[in-house]
Amino acid sequence: MKSETQALHLARIMQRHMHTPSYEVVLPLVMVQSKKLKKLSVDDVLLTGFDKLEFLLIDGDVICANMQLKQMGTASETAICKLTKETVKQCDSKKYETLKISFGSVQIKAMELGQTIDITHIDLEKVTLVLKDKTIAEGSLVTVDEEIAIQIKEMN
Repeated sequence: MKSETQALHLARIMQRHMHTPSYEVVLPLVMVQSKKLKKLSVDDVLLTGFDKLEFLLIDGDVICANMQLKQMGTASETAICKLTKETVKQCDSKKYETLKISFGSVQIKAMELGQTIDITHIDLEKVTLVLKDKTIAEGSLVTVDEEIAIQIKEMN
């Protein structure tokens, strides 16, 4: 028991002193009407408008890369298809809000075009909806009429 506690303590210390940059894995940003976000509740389905799974790597408010899911035999992996340094644009409209759909984070030593990124530790079924750096809901990916959507499981 004591060694298990020491191992957990050491893991926490190492996580605080990471030298490898960490990036958040998100779907492309979605514009949603403000009044619909206010009415969002458990078991609602939020349509994204995407018909294929693509990801962004974000560091704070900067989009660093675009990734695509690729089939490699029976397994899937993600690869960087575009490097960029764009600032996340917030919507200036009172009617719409910029919604970030996050899967979690990955650590990457150096980003290069075509590089594969290991996301096996990320559960692609579970997502977090973030609005203005605040978590508003958690949900899961679903398909509705061949379109990617999020089913809300928990409101924050």
